[in-house]
Amino acid sequence: MSVNPLANPEPWNLVAGGYQSETVPAFRQYCQKALELIGYEPYKKVVDIACGPGTLSLMLAESAAEITAIDFSAGMLDIFRRLAAEQRAKNIIIHHMDGQTLDLPDNTFDFGFSMFGLMFFPDRMAGFKELLRVLKPGGRAAVSSWAPVAESPVMQLMFGSLRAAFPERPEPKTNMLSLENPEFFQNEMTNAGFQHVMVTAFDGEWRIENADTFLESMVKGSAPLEMMRHNLGADVWAEKRKLIVAYLQENLPPLPAVLHSRALIAVGSKPV
Repeated sequence: MSVNPLANPEPWNLVAGGYQSETVPAFRQYCQKALELIGYEPYKKVVDIACGPGTLSLMLAESAAEITAIDFSAGMLDIFRRLAAEQRAKNIIIHHMDGQTLDLPDNTFDFGFSMFGLMFFPDRMAGFKELLRVLKPGGRAAVSSWAPVAESPVMQLMFGSLRAAFPERPEPKTNMLSLENPEFFQNEMTNAGFQHVMVTAFDGEWRIENADTFLESMVKGSAPLEMMRHNLGADVWAEKRKLIVAYLQENLPPLPAVLHSRALIAVGSKPV
């Protein structure tokens, strides 16, 4: 079985700067929904697995007792450390670490999160079990994944534009044996040992001003797209970009517009 390239740190190091500037503003709304679903309470210990540039952790810096944040991308963590210093966040401990083998003690955290990170783990079950292990009995976890492309107008538009430039690309299909499938998502988290697992669909809003800025935002904030642009080279990308922008200009709704991208957020608790 081929390994997802996004299971390696290199694409995330490549995209780290653009991810922070372009994607994080939209991602905060998914983090906020996860906090609502998990029943977040202040003055507790939090673990943030596959934390990226620290979007969730920085949102909690003023309320949590202590936050332990881990990621395998050194590039993402460099940005996180800079942002934490700028915010003067003194209660965040940042580790360069693999979420499938956490070097953290058992039964430590009240709340655990993995926002769009655990979904890429080569061994998701190991990721779920490690998250469970480090939670205190009764501790709660929230894990998010993207829903199928067919349920997200933003993703439909982006993949449609890519196929205009790369006709050989297959249409995206839902993988029913992945976290795109809410029933599978619930079962996998339950099988890892979590109880009372519930999966909620949430439609985040993405504001689009024009075709050019939308494309740049999506590429700079997406590891697979930035990796594709990097691998194609400047000249080939310039030609493909013209085709993508033409498709977007033809298919975007009247601008400015707000489109939605659906996420699935699963919440469960560790047995007491």
